[in-house]
Amino acid sequence: MIKNLIAQSMILVAFCLFALEQVNAQETFDIKVFLDTGSAGWAFKSSDHAFLVETEGCRIMWNAVTKKDGGMYLSVRRNCDLTFAQQIPIHRAILGEINDRWKISEFKSIYWGSLCNRNDWSWCIPIARASLQSDDYIDYCKNYPDSKLKHVNDLFVKITNETKSYRELSGLLAEFGVTLKLERVEKVFSTKLKDAPFYDALKSLGIKDNPRIIFNAGMTYFYLY
Repeated sequence: MIKNLIAQSMILVAFCLFALEQVNAQETFDIKVFLDTGSAGWAFKSSDHAFLVETEGCRIMWNAVTKKDGGMYLSVRRNCDLTFAQQIPIHRAILGEINDRWKISEFKSIYWGSLCNRNDWSWCIPIARASLQSDDYIDYCKNYPDSKLKHVNDLFVKITNETKSYRELSGLLAEFGVTLKLERVEKVFSTKLKDAPFYDALKSLGIKDNPRIIFNAGMTYFYLY
């Protein structure tokens, strides 16, 4: 009886180790690391190393930049058909590679692109939903240029942080011991509710008219602390 239990336990341990190896194998990527001499802004930089993963239908590159004044930041460029949830193993692998050289906590910010694209609107839907309920944005749409709110950028940042729409990215950075918060944005995008590419996800709100919503930004800057 005892021998059978020991044998079963050994089989279970072996299976778990095999499963773990399979997971690790699935998250192994060919990461190209190089000095990105073709990037802009070298008048203000002392180094800029790129960490690039290219798979079928997906190209993700993180740049780890050190400025001449000693400050450090990260910059991300993505051209990917995958949802962000599907991209996470790639980002995790790249961040691990960067973390082997510098601690992620040494970087003060992340320059990110748009929050969403045609393949994944999951970060933008909570922002759009919140803008429908924002008194400031409702007043802005009705009364601009005489509205209390003159620019939507700060409101977009406030709504995005309140909804934690980027929680997947925040959770990933937490694995490396840092906290993430949206600091500022450029070029906020708006549209009529029924023209939104993710309108089906908001139908359940039962809004009969067609108000304007804010939902995305062309460039986003996150602060790390």
